Amino acid sequence: MNRSNPLCPILILKNMKSTVNYYKVNYYNIRTASNSNTSPFFLRKILEEGKNDSVSCNAASNLKCPEDILRTILERENDDWVSQSAAGNPNCPPDLLRMILEKSNDDHVSRNAAENPNCPQDILRKILERGKDDKISYSASKNSNCPSDAYIKWMYDTGKIGKEDPEKHIIDKVEEKVDKDLEILKKMVNY
Repeated sequence: MNRSNPLCPILILKNMKSTVNYYKVNYYNIRTASNSNTSPFFLRKILEEGKNDSVSCNAASNLKCPEDILRTILERENDDWVSQSAAGNPNCPPDLLRMILEKSNDDHVSRNAAENPNCPQDILRKILERGKDDKISYSASKNSNCPSDAYIKWMYDTGKIGKEDPEKHIIDKVEEKVDKDLEILKKMVNY
């Protein structure tokens, strides 16, 4: 049974011993940490070791990662891989994302928090209302929860769009795909 298989029973995940150590990274544990069937108890044990490695990153980004352990990781205020994974976890609570973003750091953890689908609209608005053209603002502007009026105002404030030339707008345009064969067929039928 493969550890990356989401149907792998929990007992097998707990009892599998590592047989592969390549460059000091345990790939079986990486797969176990990212497996959707891994128990929150096991994820907690991985993260309580306090390592900043791929296994811990996968455990922190696992959807079953307990909220209290995500909180513990993010309250350390480190800008490490594990904290970045925790801030990007879709199950990270909105109040924790707010806490990260209210510190106004422009680090990887803050960017992941701003991109998180659980990030509250009011904090995304607050980030964009600063009018800064930085990476955290860009991340907030790309969040699906971003208020459109705040996004447009931020684009004006940072010079990404202007009134003088609407063709310069960076707002994503949906281009209609043209089927060339269909166009040729239409021309042939019209003759």
